[in-house]
Amino acid sequence: MQKRILIVEDEVSIIELLSLVLIREGYEVTSCQTGRDAINMMKQFHPHLVLLDVMLPGLDGAGIVKIMSQDESLSNTPVIVTSALVESAPIFRQYPQVKDFCSKPFILTDLVAKVKKHIGDEM
Repeated sequence: MQKRILIVEDEVSIIELLSLVLIREGYEVTSCQTGRDAINMMKQFHPHLVLLDVMLPGLDGAGIVKIMSQDESLSNTPVIVTSALVESAPIFRQYPQVKDFCSKPFILTDLVAKVKKHIGDEM
């Protein structure tokens, strides 16, 4: 069974790039572009890992992680936060489901290594 990854990102070009790379690595990938859609997608798609941007329309990454932490069905889903705002990383340290932070622009090999580590596919 393929492991599922949800990309929550408002930039279409980043979604396309990450999807292409992760599908090539053998993952099933879906995405959404707003914070409001993210929680619903998580409940429908049941991802093994979420790649979560910080700055999103409607509900930001911190708000999404807070909701996840209060929802038993989502609180154990690992999250890798992605952002160009490196200074936002400390905001997420209080949430145990946030496993890593990946700054933009990405180094794709590093991002894939983090995904594999936190989804349980690390060699």
